Amino acid sequence: MSLLIVALLVLAAATLGLRTTAVLLSPRVHPLLRLAAAFALGWLFVAVILELARSYRVYELGLGLLLSLSPVGVFDLVKWGFRWRRGGIP
Repeated sequence: MSLLIVALLVLAAATLGLRTTAVLLSPRVHPLLRLAAAFALGWLFVAVILELARSYRVYELGLGLLLSLSPVGVFDLVKWGFRWRRGGIP
């Protein structure tokens, strides 16, 4: 995979992870710990989705689905950064 596709997959993982940890973790959890958990959980989601798409022989469809989440990843990371600087809950 090219570096651009990997970067877009990182953003997709950030989106999936940040939105999931917002529901699963308590607001009292430290923001950096939430970010680390978000990336770990996001990468798990990305790996499962790509493996499932590969097993059904629609890998390009799964990759396209994840890449369509990348712009939202930029938004989620910027939002997390602003809230962390203000001392709010990400």
